[in-house]
Amino acid sequence: YTTAAMGLMVLKAEGTSLEEELQGVVDAVRRAARGLRDVVNDLRLEQDRPLSELVESLVQINRVMSRGREISLEVAEDFPSTPLGETGTQMLRIIQEALTNTRRHSAASRVQVNLSSTGRDLVVEILDDGQGFGHGTSSGVGLSSMRERTAAIGGELEIESEVGRGTSVRLQVPAPQEG
Repeated sequence: YTTAAMGLMVLKAEGTSLEEELQGVVDAVRRAARGLRDVVNDLRLEQDRPLSELVESLVQINRVMSRGREISLEVAEDFPSTPLGETGTQMLRIIQEALTNTRRHSAASRVQVNLSSTGRDLVVEILDDGQGFGHGTSSGVGLSSMRERTAAIGGELEIESEVGRGTSVRLQVPAPQEG
């Protein structure tokens, strides 16, 4: 959709002094989109890496996509440094969706991602200082997907938000047993 809209803008600018400048911008956007797509695909292929490393890459991607927004990551010392298999994959996708929602809807200036462990469970928190949302807000496909993924790995998902006070997403998942 976006690519088609950009193509129409270039056509409208054809023959004007803006044509060359606009084409350069369109080319840059296309290169950036390809680069981001490649990075996301790399994340999908690297299930043999620890979740903390994958989340670090995801945070970096979101920093690039969210200029002017501070996104920080804190990983507790007791968080597993081994790959988490399917549990890790689902957790990564939940974190990705939460960060996407923050980027698209929150107008936050700061986002904090925390990874920790209770010993028995893994805990992920995504906190933002954005505009929040009220109780009457309908949940979209992204939130439904987050809930389905959480259920599939036997976890619990809590989403708390208040208008003008930001949003908190907390995911707690049983740590996969080794062996």
